[in-house]
Amino acid sequence: MPKDSTLSTLSAFGSISWAAERLGMSKNMFMKKRDTLEAEGFPEPDPLTTFYLKADVDAWIDHRRRVPDAPANTGTLNRTRSEVNFDAV
Repeated sequence: MPKDSTLSTLSAFGSISWAAERLGMSKNMFMKKRDTLEAEGFPEPDPLTTFYLKADVDAWIDHRRRVPDAPANTGTLNRTRSEVNFDAV
């Protein structure tokens, strides 16, 4: 059996085996659930290459997330310089 070159990170497209692995499923389980997945918006294979575009699969997975990333703390603190009068102490 030839090596599945779509499992490489260099490949932009993935086979059925890659798609199943990406979803954490066996190939058989993926094939059983494929119609349901596609009904939920899972991308269909590209008609020209017959493989899944990995970016589309990852976008579908990201879209299904229920918990968003925590907001990044990119703001700046608005501190004012306070003067201390040590003579008053």
